[in-house]
Amino acid sequence: MRQLWQKLRSGARTAWHGLRQWSGDSAYETYMRCAMRNGGGTLLTREQFYVEQLDRKYSRPNRCC
Repeated sequence: MRQLWQKLRSGARTAWHGLRQWSGDSAYETYMRCAMRNGGGTLLTREQFYVEQLDRKYSRPNRCC
């Protein structure tokens, strides 16, 4: 029974991690890990990171219409 519970917890944790990666919710944590690996430098706050991501997303020309 204990092994089953551990497998369920592990599966749920893996699914939650995958969902956060897919939705972009963990983007700031990924940015922080990468920045720390590459020397840190000037790190953005969570709010600054969010604004930068929005600027990057919407500053490109949209050829939709």
